[in-house]
Amino acid sequence: MAFVPEVLIVGRPNVGKSTLFNRLAGKSLALVDNQPGSTRDFKSQELNWDGKLLTITDSGGWVPGEKESIAQKVGEQIDRKIKKVSALLFVVDAIEGVTRADEMIARNMRKYGLPTWLLVNKSDRYEKNDEMMTDFMQLGFEKIYAISAEHGIGVDDFLDDVTDFLEKSPAKPHVEGEKEEKLLRIAILGKPNVGKSSLVNAILGEKRLIVDDLPGTTHDAIPVIIETEENPLVMVDTAGIRLNKQQDTNIEQMSVEQSLYELQTCQVAIFIVDGELGITHQDVTISKLISQAFRPVIVLINKWDIHHKAAEQATAERITKRQLRYLHFAPVMFISAKSGLNLDRVLPMAYSVYEESCRQVPTRKVNLALQDAVSKQNPPYKNGHRLKLLYGYQRMGHPPAFEIFANQPGSATPSYMRYLEAEIRKAFDMPSTPMQLVLKQKVDKKEHSRSQYKRNFDVNADKRKKKQREKRGDFKDKNDKNR
Repeated sequence: MAFVPEVLIVGRPNVGKSTLFNRLAGKSLALVDNQPGSTRDFKSQELNWDGKLLTITDSGGWVPGEKESIAQKVGEQIDRKIKKVSALLFVVDAIEGVTRADEMIARNMRKYGLPTWLLVNKSDRYEKNDEMMTDFMQLGFEKIYAISAEHGIGVDDFLDDVTDFLEKSPAKPHVEGEKEEKLLRIAILGKPNVGKSSLVNAILGEKRLIVDDLPGTTHDAIPVIIETEENPLVMVDTAGIRLNKQQDTNIEQMSVEQSLYELQTCQVAIFIVDGELGITHQDVTISKLISQAFRPVIVLINKWDIHHKAAEQATAERITKRQLRYLHFAPVMFISAKSGLNLDRVLPMAYSVYEESCRQVPTRKVNLALQDAVSKQNPPYKNGHRLKLLYGYQRMGHPPAFEIFANQPGSATPSYMRYLEAEIRKAFDMPSTPMQLVLKQKVDKKEHSRSQYKRNFDVNADKRKKKQREKRGDFKDKNDKNR
């Protein structure tokens, strides 16, 4: 894989780092809100600027020396990340001027010796730019640019400088035309504080994502590339999903929207349930959302290191299947992100579920399975009509959907449709994937032609012909002859 230099955006909270990241990415990937601390984890996006590739990474607000739990973990994260990147973009606020936090961050960054660009954001007032730039020169950086991330002012200038510098630095060039394989995308979903970030960190083997006992620690949807024995994949840690009436802030509302977007765009969903609290009403609501998104899913019961008996696990699995009825097909696994229980089975199961959902069945086998199902249990009567299944086939796409033509689709009962689904799952070995059965009315071509003729029939044609005959004196009507 070709080397692509990575540039990290740093700065204290609420100076516009995420706004700049979204501007460079060309879309709203990072949460933007007036509340400080909206961003907590890293979010990356590859950027092609004038044919030169680089990766831009957004970071949380950095406050050196902060003792508060989450802020301290953000600082520790940034400290580890800086050692892996090629350059830094230090964002400051032109309106507030140089603050003590800016000075502390500047001192911390100099010890790494990385090329750094100082970006004076919110520089919308041209008449005061020179004065502001003079103030920020005291931070000791040569490369200073006045920008407005919100309006795009000055962004082109510093990007030209950054890409030119990185191109001249000793880095491996990107190979044009190199084919990039599309990676499997897995979304981690669940209510707040069930261990989503802990699971990703445990699988990665490093503290990449911030973990805290405070619910709602994760705000953004954070994609992480994981190298596996089979193929690399992208695992996306999402914010906890709560009901609309329980969402306290604008940040939480945007976080939930991002989580639902990741659900719609992933190939496999991993739904985490708290093993200590059990299944709650909110878990049932999330399971319904996953079912409506029609995505393959694995249900993970986390924090299971407190339960070690096999009998308890079997009972819990039956309860889970019954209460999460929308995901009755999903495999259930019992894990502990803290102790590492069964974590080695999670990714192989994700690949297995995905491969199963991509399976295509020939039309001949679909019809044989339908014949076999009907022979075991006759279709029901409804409103004086018996359902008759004529033929079916599997639609192209993922996950599997089967279209079945019948004489009276309205005669199908929910129980018989569940029976057909179970028989098709058994016949094609698809026990762990969402499946859709669509009954359609078979169109009779002759009936269709006849109805077309009737629809175009002129009801006044006989009257017009009679008038024409009367006008010619040609009376062929029986009443006229008798007269």
